[in-house]
Amino acid sequence: MVTPIVSVIMANYNAADFIAAALKSVMAQSISQIEIILSDDASTDGSVKIARDIAASEPRLMIIETDKNAGPAAARNRALDAATGKWIAIVDSDDIIHPHRLERMISFADTLETDAIADDLTYMVDGVIRPEATLLEGAISSDIQELTARSFVASTPKAPKLGYLKPMIRRAAIGNLRYREDIRIGEDHDFYVRFLLNGGQMQLLPQSYYLYRRHPNSLSYRLRPNDVQTMIAVQDDLLTSYPDLPDDVKADFVARRLALQEPLAFETLVQNIKTRQFGNAIFDLIRKPALLTRLGSVMKDHLVRRFSTPVDEPGIRVDPNQWTVQDWSANLKLSSL
Repeated sequence: MVTPIVSVIMANYNAADFIAAALKSVMAQSISQIEIILSDDASTDGSVKIARDIAASEPRLMIIETDKNAGPAAARNRALDAATGKWIAIVDSDDIIHPHRLERMISFADTLETDAIADDLTYMVDGVIRPEATLLEGAISSDIQELTARSFVASTPKAPKLGYLKPMIRRAAIGNLRYREDIRIGEDHDFYVRFLLNGGQMQLLPQSYYLYRRHPNSLSYRLRPNDVQTMIAVQDDLLTSYPDLPDDVKADFVARRLALQEPLAFETLVQNIKTRQFGNAIFDLIRKPALLTRLGSVMKDHLVRRFSTPVDEPGIRVDPNQWTVQDWSANLKLSSL
């Protein structure tokens, strides 16, 4: 059996509405020497059946199942343990990738002699794509740039959240590194930072070959106070685990920890309001009056969405069940090849 060039690892939990399109986009890659490892996290919908039906005629697709829901980190770790490819590509089960993505990223990575390569993400909201709406949104230069641990912990307001990136990484460079399974939100960020602190090299392309679906069921939409507290604890663990970091890197880590206090305070306020603990909510506002401004803005946006007349969003509409490679070539002119 020919060793695959790329192992595409795809964690899945209840993505029945999107998984066929995600798998189709991977199967349509311009390089055929790939294996697709779908690691299901005890889904309760029909997503596994959809994947099994596809696997019946697609020998490159392997499905790993478990009876216990343990989170995306555990699902990715099971896929990493099973992977045999030279490269590991991370793709989510509700996203879509360009048919030439893997080929192009390998070419860039080999030229740059790097351990990992990432590209920009183009957002897809309710099936609508606006090519200009991306993760980076011009926050970095148009040139290829090297990413470091400091890049990921930058806490300036305009800094893109690089933990959302879906890089392709040399399996040999990953070695025994695995995701922390006690984290359900931010596990990618922690994995990338530890990869870089362990000596890995990563380059970032300004092009976008990845459609990142944003919808209410995404884990990253359900941020709770406990999630933020876990992110702070993980930040503290990193500093403890890498005590010999240069002072400037330590300063960035400390700054990020302080920056996480703001979302923690706001999410705590929101939770107190939702659970009708109004005394605690009032105390939160007295202690941090600036929270009132953010709360007002969020409530205004909610009312606008609830009572305004729906209008078609400008952009390109994609039907996930009818998506084809030709659709991308004809309509989604993102980072043309």
